[in-house]
Amino acid sequence: MISVYTLFIVSAVISILLYCAPKTAVKVGFGLGAISCFYAMCHFVANMGVSDSFVLGGTFLYAPKFALSPLGNFFSFVVVFIGFASSVYGMSYAEEYIGKANIGVFACLFNTFILSMLLVISADNVFCFAVLWELMTLISSFLIIVNDGKGTLKAVMVYLGIAQIGAFCITCGLLIIANYAGSFEFAEWGKVNMPMGASVAAFILFLVGFGSKAGMWPFHVWLPQAHPAAPSNVSALMSGVMIKVALFTLVKFTLFLPLSIYFGLAVLILGAASSLFGVLYALCQHDFKALLAYHSVENIGIILLGLGTGIYGVAAGNVTLAAVGFLAGCYHVVNHAIFKGLLFLCAGSVIHATHTQNMDVLGGLAKKMPLTAVGMFIGIMGIAALPPVNGFVSEWFTYQGMLQGAKESGIFIRYAFSLAVVALALTGVLVGMHLKLYAVIFAGTPRDEKIWENAKESPLGMVLGMIILMIGCVGFGVGAHFIVDYIMQAVNSITSNREFVASLGASSITSPLGSIVSTPLIAVILCSTMLLPFIILAVMKANRDKPRETDPWACGFKYSPRMQMTGGPFTGDLRKIMDWLFRGHKRRIEQNGYFGPIEYHNHPQDIWWTMIYQPVIDWSKKVADKIGIIQSGYANLYTLYILIYLCAVLGVGFFLI
Repeated sequence: MISVYTLFIVSAVISILLYCAPKTAVKVGFGLGAISCFYAMCHFVANMGVSDSFVLGGTFLYAPKFALSPLGNFFSFVVVFIGFASSVYGMSYAEEYIGKANIGVFACLFNTFILSMLLVISADNVFCFAVLWELMTLISSFLIIVNDGKGTLKAVMVYLGIAQIGAFCITCGLLIIANYAGSFEFAEWGKVNMPMGASVAAFILFLVGFGSKAGMWPFHVWLPQAHPAAPSNVSALMSGVMIKVALFTLVKFTLFLPLSIYFGLAVLILGAASSLFGVLYALCQHDFKALLAYHSVENIGIILLGLGTGIYGVAAGNVTLAAVGFLAGCYHVVNHAIFKGLLFLCAGSVIHATHTQNMDVLGGLAKKMPLTAVGMFIGIMGIAALPPVNGFVSEWFTYQGMLQGAKESGIFIRYAFSLAVVALALTGVLVGMHLKLYAVIFAGTPRDEKIWENAKESPLGMVLGMIILMIGCVGFGVGAHFIVDYIMQAVNSITSNREFVASLGASSITSPLGSIVSTPLIAVILCSTMLLPFIILAVMKANRDKPRETDPWACGFKYSPRMQMTGGPFTGDLRKIMDWLFRGHKRRIEQNGYFGPIEYHNHPQDIWWTMIYQPVIDWSKKVADKIGIIQSGYANLYTLYILIYLCAVLGVGFFLI
């Protein structure tokens, strides 16, 4: 455990020392990060079911304490696995930023970001956790700024604003538990006795605080702004694992509380809303990185469906339901990290070759970038939950848990689980429409000849990073029965009856619904089915004519690439039906003569941004302008402000305590 953290510290220090040698920093900085991540992967897999801890010497408030449970080992593995692929990818990708940013600083921040997520997972007291949580937020914001493009500053400000509100809620929730536990050490919170009112207050604060970092609806608005602005390997880390760290801490601290079944139902309902709204907004995006960001909102919702089922099972004393729910949630954590990381790396490869994020000007890139096209296709199969790729397995377990929950007594409980099943089914149907991501970018003919002529396959390091995650997508799908055994070691540490759950295996975990899925068998059947037409043609010796190349039929007109469908028509009818949700701006142009006015509909906006966040931002600006008169520019006066504030805080604390 200490050796893992030490390796990342050494990697970060060496990277920053190379700030004057950018070409060396690219290979050494990200190469050391890849080595550190690979070593950490081996460590966490070997110690998946083992608990470990250590204390650093220190007398400042608290000695920093760190501890890892099997669940912590599992989430740490997810972090370093995506970190490994992203680091290998960065060894070639970061060369693009030579001259635009200091590569030594970039590599140092990248390695430190991975380390900060690992330390947040293992932090074992309030002070240590709060400091590391803020450190993780700040480092991720610095990494976004590395890609100094249009809208980057706004994206960072929105991200930091929501993150600080979330951090405030988290701190308040932790202090509530610490007050009743009489200790700031997490190890002492296992037997905390607190009234249900305080437990509900802490749970709501955790839900807002960790949900905002995870991108849960309606706190999701920072994702589609931050991810398109960040470098692609940073987007893979933020979307793939950083938001999962927030889910880990949500589960960890919620299980310290006296639980109510309504805690689980609340998580379940928010998960259903996140999955539906996330996929609906993703459908209408033309910036493919923003599309992937909204898909993260959707998949966070799917993970919350599983975790909500697990929390409900623990509160209701239904250990089997808890095990299935947490298994589904944890499995989708790693699956989403893999296929979303792959999609962001493929998106970075496309941007590297074409220098645009607008999918509507692309097309036909499969001929120029075949490996990237294969990676994008596998990632889309994963996100669409198509067997035998990994996304299918975890969503299957999620269905299993929610269908079992729908058998529980109580009409409200049954309705909640049933509606969650319907929401997940609708999500699955709508995700199928995202084949446009592949069709518009890689299929068809080039829409812009200049872009197509200059496009070429990415360098070796970027391709290797994508291949690692391609293997993960297929391996975590086909090898599900082996993966479940490792995940169950983490599930054992968070369920109430560990002895009972420990007896559950990969096959018996689905037995309450009487159905078992075999992904290897599905893979064999699918491959055989796809090969069957070619075998028949070969046996019958048919269709031996040489293929004829010609332009598509265009109803008598000369064919033009502009006749191809862009991303918009894939979802045109749905956008009309859901116009109240998307609310795109309209521009009306009056024309003289016979023809009437023309209305142009631009890209839709997030209704939650325009209804909730934008008014709050506008109000904050007005308040800031009003109180700006106290900004005199004199340091002595600022010191007086701080003194008055401290006296006020001490006074309030004295009367409250």
